[in-house]
Amino acid sequence: MYRVLIIDDEPMIVESLEQTLREEKQWELTIYQAFNVYDALECMGQNRVDIVLSDIRMPGMTGIELHQRIKSSWPRCRFIFVTGYNEFHYARDAIRTGGVVDYVLKNEDSGVIVEAVRKAIAELDELEDRSSYLHHVQGKLHVALAALRKDTMFELMRSLPADPVVVKDKLEAAEIGLTPSEPLLVAIGRLDPLDTDWSEADWELLMFACQNIAEEYLDPTIVHATVQYSRHQFIWFMQSKGEADSHAWKHLASRAYDIMEAVQETCRRLLKLPLSAALGREPVAWERLGSQFEHLAALLDEHSHGEQEWLIQDSEQLASRKSISVDVGAETNGQEERLILVLHRYIQSNLGGDLSLVRLAEQVHHSPSYLSRQYKRITGTMLSDYITEERMRLAQRLLASSTMKIQEIASQAGYEAAPQFNRSFKKWCQMTPQGYRDRHFAFGNDQTTQ
Repeated sequence: MYRVLIIDDEPMIVESLEQTLREEKQWELTIYQAFNVYDALECMGQNRVDIVLSDIRMPGMTGIELHQRIKSSWPRCRFIFVTGYNEFHYARDAIRTGGVVDYVLKNEDSGVIVEAVRKAIAELDELEDRSSYLHHVQGKLHVALAALRKDTMFELMRSLPADPVVVKDKLEAAEIGLTPSEPLLVAIGRLDPLDTDWSEADWELLMFACQNIAEEYLDPTIVHATVQYSRHQFIWFMQSKGEADSHAWKHLASRAYDIMEAVQETCRRLLKLPLSAALGREPVAWERLGSQFEHLAALLDEHSHGEQEWLIQDSEQLASRKSISVDVGAETNGQEERLILVLHRYIQSNLGGDLSLVRLAEQVHHSPSYLSRQYKRITGTMLSDYITEERMRLAQRLLASSTMKIQEIASQAGYEAAPQFNRSFKKWCQMTPQGYRDRHFAFGNDQTTQ
């Protein structure tokens, strides 16, 4: 379908031109009318127009000026000027500017108009064919570049050249923006199919969409290269963007974990597919890329494929822990109960230690932000409120049943300073620690209140 705009300050001419085009059944046309340049500009602002038939001289703006305005917004739009005998020199000048297909006299028969429109449509079809061909070529280049990047990174993982200049040249040839002198954080992702009937083209589209989702999250803060190394699996090679100081490298793994978690959630929501991922605990030197890849691939393969997704961060303690898995859409009740049970047991065993959100997140292999959201969703309370409650209950028991100094009890309950402990205790229990001890210890009562 092509869209045609007819512009003339004489309504009779506009109606006549429209009727001529309506009688041509060979094209499917949508036709707009405008009786001045301002209506024409408004129409062009609201609609894509492919062909304009315009009077060359109208009040307020000439057809040539209108052509220049429209050309800046719709460069593919083709113009046909409708002129009088004394306006040929205007039309000739307009044709020299490009985008003007023809000019016709107002008193010529309809066949001339139809031929001019046919010429415009032929030019538009040729442009479309060129665009399609260019898109096809660009697609092939994209595939070739992806293959080159894959071959380059796997070659470097197998055998890293001793000369860093050679490494740099190979990366530049494959348009990989990584720095060979800086370490890399490695992550592996696996998109698991739920429908075995998908065609190869459908699956390629899903993998492409997943890759784009990841790039949207990674691009702002992380330099990265993505390699699809099997039908279902990616590798992400990541470096900090900007100054590569020790602080940046220290926090790269944490930031990457949060990003992978967001990518998982987006793939689950938009693609309705589980994405599992395993990522390194810290950046590694280029010489260790091969062994790091093999380790993470084995780690991810340990977990069954299917409707569950996993996000695993390699850790020295991983062998003694089980990762918390997440169902597509929502965690099962059993998994939710286990998550809360693991957290509560750890908190109750470490009331005097570090119970920061970061430390707790490490225990269950989730990011701090995700853990906080999940805990509130599952229990209906804030994780910090639960920690405070458990610490206060411990303090109550010690105040009622021991002769420990209040400073010592504060330390046992995870407070470095007695004044901070006193404020928290009074806010929670509506009395000071000493007041609570005076009320309960004298009677040998070790019952807790609140």
